[in-house]
Amino acid sequence: MTQQFTVPEHRPILTEGQKAEYQDRGFLAIRNVFDRNLLDRLIATTDRLLEQGRTVQEKSRHYDLNASHSAKHPSIRRISSPTELDDVFFEAAFNSILGDIAADLVGGPVKFYHAKINFKLPQGGAEIGWHQDWSVFPHTNSNLVALSVPFTRSRQGNGCLKTIPGSQRHGPLSHWADGRYTLNCNTSVTADELAAAEYNEASPGDVVAHHGLVVHGSDANLSDEIRTTLIVQYAAADAFAYTAPVIDSIHRNWMVRGRPATHARVEAGVIELPPDFSGGYSSIHSHQGR
Repeated sequence: MTQQFTVPEHRPILTEGQKAEYQDRGFLAIRNVFDRNLLDRLIATTDRLLEQGRTVQEKSRHYDLNASHSAKHPSIRRISSPTELDDVFFEAAFNSILGDIAADLVGGPVKFYHAKINFKLPQGGAEIGWHQDWSVFPHTNSNLVALSVPFTRSRQGNGCLKTIPGSQRHGPLSHWADGRYTLNCNTSVTADELAAAEYNEASPGDVVAHHGLVVHGSDANLSDEIRTTLIVQYAAADAFAYTAPVIDSIHRNWMVRGRPATHARVEAGVIELPPDFSGGYSSIHSHQGR
């Protein structure tokens, strides 16, 4: 894959109103901004990777499988670190409008943390409980943003992203219960917050951003439509991880826009740590399913 890379100049994309909405609500939908030619190439490459995944017999560095997976009936939940598998994903994460949107939202230099393609399979794609990304991979500050690029229609009926507006302002919530790591903060979410949760419906061409501390999840997919989404996780240049990554990548911490930080910005507080993932991370499905 890509060996040489020149960091592009930042080209501002978002309006002041869009950035203010993101800061206030913790998430933002940017409609019909993603390059269609690049999107088509991403989808075609993803289809090829899915076909290659038929022969995978157990979870690997790149493929996360349902227990029912087989060559005849493939059941792949996630492809991790796709930037390592084909240059088109590197192009999307580093050279496309995504890098500019990420720089707009973190307010300055931004680096890559990880990428993944999530598949919420029809008639059984699992519910994802309420959680915060930052609490799963805490950094010295919470200026993290995930950008979702839908490859298929993302609707309430097929388990689209749900977010709780303003929840990022409450700070980190516990993702442990009774001494076990559950990778959700369900018990910390109030009835009023649940009532305020919004479905982030999106279509191919849209980009949906959410803050590292916004509480989010998704319903099970009970429809006949698969939901396929590329998610790229970015961090401000001055945010440094405290723990081992849940999804490692040879591109982790590569600059996307701007120059590397010479100092870490540290937010005060006591940080609840996730388990040590240095020996490998199973998946959000396995942690929440226990």
